[in-house]
Amino acid sequence: MSSSKFEEVVNKIVSDSPPGELREIYDDLIKITSENSKNTILDAIENYNIQNCIPIDVNGKSIIVSKYNKEGAKFFDPINSVIFSVNHLERKGLDIEPYEFTHPSLEKEQLQDLHDKLQKYLLLNFSGDVSFAVYPILEETNKISIIIVSTKYNPKNFWNGYWRSCYVYDLETKELSGSISTQVHYYEDGNVSFQSGKDISQFDIGDVVSAIKGIETSFEDELDRSFFELNEKQFKALRRRLPVTRSKINWGSAIGSYRLGKNAAEGK
Repeated sequence: MSSSKFEEVVNKIVSDSPPGELREIYDDLIKITSENSKNTILDAIENYNIQNCIPIDVNGKSIIVSKYNKEGAKFFDPINSVIFSVNHLERKGLDIEPYEFTHPSLEKEQLQDLHDKLQKYLLLNFSGDVSFAVYPILEETNKISIIIVSTKYNPKNFWNGYWRSCYVYDLETKELSGSISTQVHYYEDGNVSFQSGKDISQFDIGDVVSAIKGIETSFEDELDRSFFELNEKQFKALRRRLPVTRSKINWGSAIGSYRLGKNAAEGK
């Protein structure tokens, strides 16, 4: 296999990794490919962390890494006034230094105000381990990025869940665009993965945090409805009238206890 093809395969495996299980994927890939492939695998993990806006432990604070706060080989956080490099496998900040926020049209106080309003919303509405960020988009001075990541990792019970919402808010046009994505992985006596997402585009936004709350509540309600339909219609349509045991199944209670969709929403 050529080196480019090998990198492509490794990136595909890593990019498809379930939430909270990247270390296990790394260990398995090292066993299969040997230590000589370590740098290729670590590069893929770095891409995974940036694309999925993974929170990093920086001096005990959870700071999200993304394309929006990447500056060369380092990442910055204007709210916490730090710039740092990252051990992407361990998800730890390294070489942490003070960072002074400068921007041609934004003041740090504007970011701080939005940060504080988001924090109040998240504390009331997210039950998982939640991290969030407000970053300026350096290439487009009138836009800011808003990222929310909530995780529920429960490996002892063989499931992990992840919620990510990423928005770009235009301060001039009041347009809010972005996407929400969720993923849940169950792997007890099987391997079940659920992924769902939605693209967002709204105009004439007044209060951006209120708009985000409305969008995310609507998405969660859609998840609940889709899994109710799955339980009440699709699963029942596929069932055997008399299974191998020749005992009837109470599908309402049996499938009702299947928490795939509920846990996806509870990551929020």
